[in-house]
Amino acid sequence: MSDQTYQSPTYGNITPPGKQGFWGLSLGVLGIAGFLLFMVMIATIVTQYIAAGVLALLAIAVVIASVFKDKSDRTIYQRGVIRMFFRSRERRGDTVLVQGPAGRAPDGRTRLPGLLAPSELSEHVDSYGHRFGLIRLRGVKHYTVVLEVFPDGDALVDAERVDSMVAHWGAWLAALGESGDIVGASVSVETSEETGQRLERMVNGKLDETASDYARDVAKSLPEEIRANTPMVSTRIAITFSGRGFDKEGSDQGLQAMAAEIGARLPILMVDLGSTGAGSGVRACTAQDIVDHARAAYDPIVAPAIEQARADGGTGLTWADAGPVFQREHIDRYYHDRAVSKTWEMHVPPTGTFRSSSLGAVLRPVSGVLRKRVTLLYRPVWDKDAVDAVGKEGSNAEMVNSAKSTAAQRRRLRAARQSEEELQDGAGLLLFGLLVTATTTNTAEFARLDKVIPGLTSRAGRLRMREALGNQAVAFQAGLPLGVVPMAHAPLGQFIQEWI
Repeated sequence: MSDQTYQSPTYGNITPPGKQGFWGLSLGVLGIAGFLLFMVMIATIVTQYIAAGVLALLAIAVVIASVFKDKSDRTIYQRGVIRMFFRSRERRGDTVLVQGPAGRAPDGRTRLPGLLAPSELSEHVDSYGHRFGLIRLRGVKHYTVVLEVFPDGDALVDAERVDSMVAHWGAWLAALGESGDIVGASVSVETSEETGQRLERMVNGKLDETASDYARDVAKSLPEEIRANTPMVSTRIAITFSGRGFDKEGSDQGLQAMAAEIGARLPILMVDLGSTGAGSGVRACTAQDIVDHARAAYDPIVAPAIEQARADGGTGLTWADAGPVFQREHIDRYYHDRAVSKTWEMHVPPTGTFRSSSLGAVLRPVSGVLRKRVTLLYRPVWDKDAVDAVGKEGSNAEMVNSAKSTAAQRRRLRAARQSEEELQDGAGLLLFGLLVTATTTNTAEFARLDKVIPGLTSRAGRLRMREALGNQAVAFQAGLPLGVVPMAHAPLGQFIQEWI
């Protein structure tokens, strides 16, 4: 018998993407300031001293405005641009939507709003004969399949087993980047109030008519007691495939071709999830499952009715009925039907080490919240592009590294070198983000949640969250397991975002 105690591994080596500038300034700001200083020199040479002074003050203002940030790590530029764009949308009436028979939709339906407005939903059969729903977004040529998983959890599980599941999860994520056609994946863990209907149906179906009145009363009281003390937890994984072909134009391969391709690969993806802690009951969501979940997300008040209808044979809802009847977006919250939600986004990834249980606190239910959804967004990097991306990161880290470099800069260089080694050993490269959405019927709860939610994630390697200012509707939709890949819809390209 060994005297050694098992030590759970720690995780880290997470580096935010983007080009690193000097003195905490982005390369874009340095470029603008450098250009202004060059113009100062030209104006000085031609003896235009007043113009030189104005340009010098402007260059100083550009730098100062980029250095001073608020508690959410936003600069004056960022705050100004966010508010300017949001006010522009308000003036155009883009922040309010009214659908249904009395709304603005010509056909009186209640489709999903925003980025999912042009989406299509169909149902197909995989290579094992199981049905699965497929969400198609024509504009970006994306096809999304949704899986429902039933995690085992880590209660009464040995630490070695937990770490083995984490390792298999890392391998599953790394495998997403092997083919190059998976452009996004997300894991959504949602906690809500337990209705007790499932347990009530099970109890009523097992009652013995010959049992005593006392035994029957005890059995019938169980659903209500459990409903009051137990939350409902649902976990879904969305995998988004690119439908672009291999021709020069990158044309869409079409629904039938993509359905056949995904149907052939889906069983393998589901089997590989079995060793990751996702549970043995992994299944693909049907089209009706996706519709019902989306409808309950936009109007949680109807969730019990949807659950009851599903038990009685089905809701009969279609994809054109899954959206809200009413929505109104404010700069820091999002009203939809009879609920209001607020989403916080990760803006600083873990800068230190963390363990497999570090996100446990944020996954637990929070009092005063009707529904809480925690979503991890993944963007796999194709193996071919991962080598170039890691190499560029190493060059960028070396560029700012010197004898007087800061500890953070030296750490970034070490992380880049470690990433290069791990990539050679078969590891994958992933971009990831974190969204936390709280839905309630009382906006007064947000003052408390603004402190609670960021505090729950701070223990995960000093991960920092902030409110999704100015894009609450998009953040709410990105947190749903419906296959929205935010970068694919970004108004600014990735190259420009890295430089600013």
